[in-house]
Amino acid sequence: GVGSDIAVDAADIALIKDDISALPHLLALSRRMMTTIKLNMTFSMALNFAAIIFAMVAVLNPVTGALVHNIGSVVVIVNSALLLRWRSKKKQVA
Repeated sequence: GVGSDIAVDAADIALIKDDISALPHLLALSRRMMTTIKLNMTFSMALNFAAIIFAMVAVLNPVTGALVHNIGSVVVIVNSALLLRWRSKKKQVA
């Protein structure tokens, strides 16, 4: 009905079947996702901080700084995209 459509639209995750056996995988993926987010944030902040310091002491010119920033963004995107290939290490019992 309409109520279930609204619930699915509002939910972050929706179970399609009544089977909840995939929940451990989902929880492990969520933990991995949070680890990836923290790693990406730390990497990008450290890279930008270092680039700002190098720019302040005139080691890094603006064009190189822009390239470093863009390369850092690509690294973060690729690292995040690796989550699409992530599989749980625990074998699922069939």
